[in-house]
Amino acid sequence: MRTLIPIRLLLLLALGISIYLAYASFGASGVAGCGPESGCDKVLQSRWSHWFGIPVSVFSILIYAALFAMTFRFGPKAEPAAQRAAWRVIIPLAVLVIASVLWFVGLQIFVIKQMCKFCMTVHGAGLLASIVLLRAAPIRQAPDKPWQAEKQVFVPPRVAGILALVALAAFVVFAAGQALYKPKTFSTQSYSFQTSDGRFQFDLNDVPLIGSPKNTNIIVSLFDYTCHHCRIMHWHLMEADHKLSNQLSIISLPNPLDGRCNPSVRKTPPAHQQACDYAKLGLAVWRANHEAQHQFDNWIFTPEQPPDLVQAQLYAMSLVGSNQLARALEDAWVEKTLQRGIAVYSTNYIHLHIGNMPQLIVGTNIVAGTFGDTAQMYKVLEQNLGVKVPSS
Repeated sequence: MRTLIPIRLLLLLALGISIYLAYASFGASGVAGCGPESGCDKVLQSRWSHWFGIPVSVFSILIYAALFAMTFRFGPKAEPAAQRAAWRVIIPLAVLVIASVLWFVGLQIFVIKQMCKFCMTVHGAGLLASIVLLRAAPIRQAPDKPWQAEKQVFVPPRVAGILALVALAAFVVFAAGQALYKPKTFSTQSYSFQTSDGRFQFDLNDVPLIGSPKNTNIIVSLFDYTCHHCRIMHWHLMEADHKLSNQLSIISLPNPLDGRCNPSVRKTPPAHQQACDYAKLGLAVWRANHEAQHQFDNWIFTPEQPPDLVQAQLYAMSLVGSNQLARALEDAWVEKTLQRGIAVYSTNYIHLHIGNMPQLIVGTNIVAGTFGDTAQMYKVLEQNLGVKVPSS
């Protein structure tokens, strides 16, 4: 086979990147160049990056390793029987790769609406190698004479068709599993974090706080006004505040996913282009009138997308007054508090490689992502803080 070396190089490229992604998905390291809320970060953090909790890159490793190994069954000295056996492995795996590439590229384009450069490199290399292999496959009828069949390399069309159908059936099972299985949309990791006397210290009378500073159970909420999942988390927290107001208080710190003020974000996604401005505005509302921020947050988190920044500024003025808002925006406290929230997020990102938002710090655990329902959040609070949730 003349194309054997290029095929091996393509498979080796796909295999190497798959190993790297699997290594990163198990928390060993962050993915190079995939900053918080980047396209590849969103793809790798999505539910489609796993199959029943197993990173899909693990399956890529198995498939590409098998294909790579099979290519060494070919050559001038290879036995025809060994080559025939190799093709019966290569054909279904190549079909499986092509179906999977179409599936995952479609998910990135139409569902996640973000692209992962590492994933696309794997898909491109795997797709090209698989197409070349299938074009080279010796699919033809067996020779009439047994002695000729022993010396030739072939796969009968009927057998090739069955192998392709088996591969497609395996793909359907895989895709159905991804579509039907709904994993947790949040992850919890332990980290030595203390809000009272540890790395970050907070004066509960001097930070945006939902609830009473006298409550013994305090959690920290990191959010972005322009983050879709943060909008979902906001209403979970509002329900928790309603039910647990005598037990729980929430330090509410904006963390804009905007590179203008957040150095952890190397490239600002379009959705977060003005996140720094929204964050400063929200902090200024609290600084001008503590009671008004609750109303401001509810207003800005109600629609699916944040209101226009000018509208948000006008609404903030209506809540606290234009002069008071202007003075608050000039107050050094706003920038200082903004940078504290960013510092907490940056610490989590550097030490735990957690870039997705929102984030809750509950005791010594960090919960990243949002909850499927408020009951999941209550369970986390009970497990980590011993908070008792009223039955009604």
